[in-house]
Amino acid sequence: MPSPNSSPKRTPAQFLTKFPLWPLILGTLLGVLIADHCGLHFESSFGLTPPLLDSWFWLIETTALAALALIVRKPAVTLLSLGIIFGHLSHGLTIERQQEGRQYVTATPDRSVTIHAVILDTGRSEKGPYLAKVITSDQSGVKTSSVLPAGLRIVLITSKDQTSPLQIGDLVHVQGSLSPIPPPRNPHGFDLARWRHRQGANLQLVADHPVQAVGINTLRIPLRTMAKWRNTLRKNMTRGLEPESEDAQLIRAVVLGERPPQPSTMIDDFRNSGTLHVFAVSGLHVGMVGLLIGFVLSLLRAPRWMIITLTILGMALYAGITGGRPPAVRAVIMASVFLSGFLVKRHPVLINSLAASAVLVLLWDGHQLFTPGFQLSYGVLLAIALFTRFWTQRLHRIGQLDPFMPRLLLSHWQERRLVIREHLQGSLSVSCAAWMGSSPLIWIHFGIITPISILASIPLMLMIFGVLALAMASISLGSLSSKGGEKINQLNALLARVTRNTAAGFATVPGSHFHKTRKRPEHGQVIIFDLPKGGGAQFLDFGGGILYDSGSPRNFRFHVQPTLTHLRARPDSLIISHADSSHCGAMYQCLSLYQPKQAIIPRPDQRSPSYRQFIRSVDQYGCRTITPQPGQCFLLSSEPSKPLGTFLEILHAPANLKGRGRADDTGLVTRLHWRGWTILFTSDAGWITENRLLQSGLNLQADVLVMGRNANDYTGQLHFIDAVSPQAIISSHAPFPEAERIPNTWAASIRQRGIHLIDQQQSGAVTLTMEKDQLKLSPTLPDRPTLILTR
Repeated sequence: MPSPNSSPKRTPAQFLTKFPLWPLILGTLLGVLIADHCGLHFESSFGLTPPLLDSWFWLIETTALAALALIVRKPAVTLLSLGIIFGHLSHGLTIERQQEGRQYVTATPDRSVTIHAVILDTGRSEKGPYLAKVITSDQSGVKTSSVLPAGLRIVLITSKDQTSPLQIGDLVHVQGSLSPIPPPRNPHGFDLARWRHRQGANLQLVADHPVQAVGINTLRIPLRTMAKWRNTLRKNMTRGLEPESEDAQLIRAVVLGERPPQPSTMIDDFRNSGTLHVFAVSGLHVGMVGLLIGFVLSLLRAPRWMIITLTILGMALYAGITGGRPPAVRAVIMASVFLSGFLVKRHPVLINSLAASAVLVLLWDGHQLFTPGFQLSYGVLLAIALFTRFWTQRLHRIGQLDPFMPRLLLSHWQERRLVIREHLQGSLSVSCAAWMGSSPLIWIHFGIITPISILASIPLMLMIFGVLALAMASISLGSLSSKGGEKINQLNALLARVTRNTAAGFATVPGSHFHKTRKRPEHGQVIIFDLPKGGGAQFLDFGGGILYDSGSPRNFRFHVQPTLTHLRARPDSLIISHADSSHCGAMYQCLSLYQPKQAIIPRPDQRSPSYRQFIRSVDQYGCRTITPQPGQCFLLSSEPSKPLGTFLEILHAPANLKGRGRADDTGLVTRLHWRGWTILFTSDAGWITENRLLQSGLNLQADVLVMGRNANDYTGQLHFIDAVSPQAIISSHAPFPEAERIPNTWAASIRQRGIHLIDQQQSGAVTLTMEKDQLKLSPTLPDRPTLILTR
């Protein structure tokens, strides 16, 4: 006898009859995939092809599919064919345009270009780099038959002399150098080229002179206006709060999608509790805004058509104010398709609304198919549509009333408890279904799975809804009374603090989250980061991990931290080579991020502000500071077969030097002893420090020399190089300032000595690993050879 809670099973054919758009969405997906692989021309991906197929590929494909639809005469085949044709055409045109842009750069020797363009996006900081669309380009004086196509998207990087930021919709006339967007220069770093490619841009234009707006694009005026509103709302929703406090950051993240400006444990807590999506304006935020608008209008007894219309308009306005990001636009399209069903007095089916909105989104921008945001948005909603009933049946006992107890006999409080249980059952069912859709994708894209999110999402989403509602109330009331707005902001800050603490509590539950285990070399590794403008940082992957310099705060966030996060590394030791902000500027942030046990410092009396901030903060985090002496050794890891293990030897320490001196000349020089190999780290030591080492009488020999450039003195005198006698030198190289460059004459002298010189401008970061008796020096940039050293 079937259970009263069971429902008859539906066959696939019965399911598809209620989902008539499946062939259209399937065809659109196939069309976009084909276009992404080969554009409109077959040759772009497969090389040698018949000329007819190369030039007429899309037309031949369209003719064949149209003939198939006419022969078979079935709606499914017709919709499938239409999806392939239009998906291929819409995305293929975009891919062709991007390919033409790359061909133009390849064919133009000096890559100098003058363009007329419109600003599409101002970047997260609203000060660039900018996303721009080419309207026309000046081809005069360019010796190439290639043409920079109109409509091509590029990344515009303004010059250092730029004083006023550009705005959305600005028409600009720019002269500069056009080049491909560079690949990541550090291992596991953020792939900017890949990310920009999915925005339709493969090229960047570095302006020669400050860029001035010469007009405004009429079509962009609404977004331009809403961008100005965003700045006003940003101030009003946190008025009366400390602007950089975590409470204010969370409020801005929930309402506007702003990421915190610095690395923080708050982001880790939300990530590990499975609720990091609150930091990006997505379908969740758009849906909450729609719910608030609908609730207020229903209280005012507005008719259904007005509620639906104003809700859609309100969500669209919110998406525009938050920057018109693709996730928000997708959510507005999905909600508009779904809610429009009620306007025509039809009960919409979620899965059909998803299919219709997905077709519209992909025809608008096929690149979105390949973004994690698109896959998560539609994957989660599809899972909710497919599996909520399944989980409702499995969890029916939570909201089930005793079958022998008539509901009419329940007391008032019993009825309330039953209603709460029914809501809990529904919330858990949706949460479990959403987790089934999101967890595989999150594991693939981000390497983490969070079972705790099934439970955490229910209270945290309610709190996030409260933060959003209070922020909107503050904006509304604050326009009438600034004091009233500040009172609501104080209340919202309290709710934001409770939300943060709740996320932190869920994140600390045992088994709340699991990270993908990254394979790391058996005998450890050394990563020499490549940082802009002469910065320096290294990671010694031995024992608990040692971060040897961190770079500046910006360089740490964008170049160093992604590598450590990917490796799941939490260094328990820090080393500061010298008190220079480009080397130790982010060390105070590392105290809160990694809670290190000890830090080796050159001396405590250096005057660098970032260094002083670190020294003041170490006691707060229980980090022990060590000021070493020359000749002192620190064990990094021990091995039974090697009594000395892997250790770091101090060759130069400024602890006993008189006076403070320049930071570059009052730093540490260390030598790593690693299973018979030696690596010398001189940081930015110059002539003065090198002479001290030469006069010390120490054996300076090392297999690899890792060096920076001294800002005020000559670096790498040949007598010192001869004393070290390395097989390879890894040297930083920045075009500006001039002191950070590798001199050509010096490089020639190094090569004449038979020493391998690895210029980090050419190689990017270098990773040192060991295999048997070989030391491998692997550059990060593609097409650069790996250097293998032997004893």
